Amino acid sequence: MQDKQPGIFCLEGEWESDLTRRLSVRPVLELLEQLGVAQWIHRDVATVSEFQYYLEKWVSDEYATFPVLWLAMHGDSAAISMSGDEDGFLTMDELEDMLTGACSGKVIYFASCSTLKEDPKRLQQFAKRTGARAVIGYRKNVLWSDAAAFEMLLLQELVTRVKSNGIFKRLQEDHPVLAKRLGLVVATKNEVYRTALRATKASE
Repeated sequence: MQDKQPGIFCLEGEWESDLTRRLSVRPVLELLEQLGVAQWIHRDVATVSEFQYYLEKWVSDEYATFPVLWLAMHGDSAAISMSGDEDGFLTMDELEDMLTGACSGKVIYFASCSTLKEDPKRLQQFAKRTGARAVIGYRKNVLWSDAAAFEMLLLQELVTRVKSNGIFKRLQEDHPVLAKRLGLVVATKNEVYRTALRATKASE
């Protein structure tokens, strides 16, 4: 029965410089599996070379049953950071080049601060060039506790729903406070759905 569950392929960066800390999104994946929602693969990555190695695995036919890529790491506008140094920093432009034409029917979820704080047309271009069904993330800085609570809801939507506008509408209507606090963004090649930001914070 587990083989029939949709799959989540999670790449997680280093959250802390202190290696004795064990903060991880893995318990979320374990709970989703226990609930019968999804099967999963989880790998830790700290450098771009490690990231690219597993990214190539994800787009291969061997892991076609894992259509959701979950990138759990630090972020910035149009960028992700797997660690605190240059070896772990990657821009959306670089990621787009790595994934061009390789993501048909797949979903890319950026669980990182502000990564989708970009012009909507740029996000549409990313979805179009990669072929992704949807590109999802946030355009605000997020608290770990807020993101963890929202991810249980979001990931269930990603593995059970097909239409991206349906995913966005459901999350925004059912969980408006978290969706707005995180600055939820769902982008496709044709449209970008974003929660409204407060007018008093034009810099967000």
